[in-house]
Amino acid sequence: MRCRVNFAGKDWVFTKWKGVVVVSIVIVDDHRIVAEGLARLVQDDPEIRVAGLLGSGEDLLTWLRRADPPDVCVLDLSMPGMNGADLLATLRSQYPSVRVLIVSAAARPEIAARCLREGANGFLSKFRSSESFLEALHAVAAGESYVDRGLFTEVLEFLASHPTGENTVGDLSSREFAVMQRLAEGMSVKEIAATLNLSAKTISTYRARLMKKMNFRSNADLVAYCINRGLIQAIET
Repeated sequence: MRCRVNFAGKDWVFTKWKGVVVVSIVIVDDHRIVAEGLARLVQDDPEIRVAGLLGSGEDLLTWLRRADPPDVCVLDLSMPGMNGADLLATLRSQYPSVRVLIVSAAARPEIAARCLREGANGFLSKFRSSESFLEALHAVAAGESYVDRGLFTEVLEFLASHPTGENTVGDLSSREFAVMQRLAEGMSVKEIAATLNLSAKTISTYRARLMKKMNFRSNADLVAYCINRGLIQAIET
């Protein structure tokens, strides 16, 4: 049974479960052990019900076409295929009632700020405690915004100053950010075009824009930047 509650001037839909108002969540992370670990953190919480554990953005969109949207989506930012940035844009346009908590190893203030600008309701580093995850999840579910405590001051300063022309992903659009990640992962322009269902010419335009905004002189600069900020993982050989 689902019920509608007004909070802070907005209507939020929750699920009634054994007499308790329960928030349904879906966890999306390509590392199964991480998704299962997050699910175990809430298994004894009477106010949280895990509706699904999914391994990709494509899996989430398929799931959403078959089931009622959850109250909260917990998303990893860096995933193969459709990543967290792509998903965030899709959720905001197609499922605006779903609240989004980004849980990412890319714990940088400019990345957190970019996610919040794009419509995320919360951002938490994967390096925080289980208590921090529960705090963030409950805050987002209650209609609040949440920023990782370790990044809070820097994120607010970033959002307030809106720096431009600097080496920061905060200046990139969601598409430019998605293209940057995929280039760093070694995908070609044609492969990225096929993945994002865009033309190769359009991807080349995004590439040129992001290279200029980020002051990258080569793909090596781009890859090094993404590795240093946790946007992709270095491949050991």
